[in-house]
Amino acid sequence: MLDKAAREEILDGTTWYAWEIEENDGGWLLTYVDVLSVILAMLVVLLGQMAVQHLQTTNEDSRMAASYEAVPSDEPTIEVQQPQPSIQTDADSAQTIDAETRLVAAIEDRFQDEVKVVQRDKGISLEIADVILFDSGKAELLAEALPVLKKLAVTLQEIGEADIAVEGHTDDRPILGGRFQSNWELAAARANAVTRFLLDQGFAPKHLRSVSYADAHPVADNSNPNGRAENRRVNLRVEFLK
Repeated sequence: MLDKAAREEILDGTTWYAWEIEENDGGWLLTYVDVLSVILAMLVVLLGQMAVQHLQTTNEDSRMAASYEAVPSDEPTIEVQQPQPSIQTDADSAQTIDAETRLVAAIEDRFQDEVKVVQRDKGISLEIADVILFDSGKAELLAEALPVLKKLAVTLQEIGEADIAVEGHTDDRPILGGRFQSNWELAAARANAVTRFLLDQGFAPKHLRSVSYADAHPVADNSNPNGRAENRRVNLRVEFLK
């Protein structure tokens, strides 16, 4: 058995050991709790600050939106106007139709059977029989044709500026001898003669052209004299400028 001094030494060691264990466990637990408390407090503070900042930002956005609605902008407003081609086109079309109507009325009033008016899909065609303008197989203007062409030129100039195509037409009978080798050449020479006359009357060259169709566009039957006479003609296709 242990003596008294040995038991006291053991008890003293146990007490020291027990005290050491208790002291170490309690210190660690208190430190961990303190750290958690600090972290929790920091989270609460951060969340509070974020909530306050979000609220301030929302209020500022609301005030700025209200100010933009209440205060008019100083920047100029740009208005884009779309072109209105349909209105202009309708006006030009009405003007052209009016010019064509006046030309038809003037031709019917000033000319008897000398000039015939033919409505086309585009423009008006004025037909003049070759017997009024030329001798058979020739391309020199007759003296009696000049007053008719002069009056026609004045009428066209009164109505307005226009593009004019002078077209020469013949019947289908072949050319037998003489100056011209074919109906193409005869029709071209006759169209050129009328075009030169219009140039002398002051028409702009850029608005005139001379065309030969020979017998390619008959308006009547070439099998009889009356039909061939109708096919021998000079046409002025008139298109008024907008």
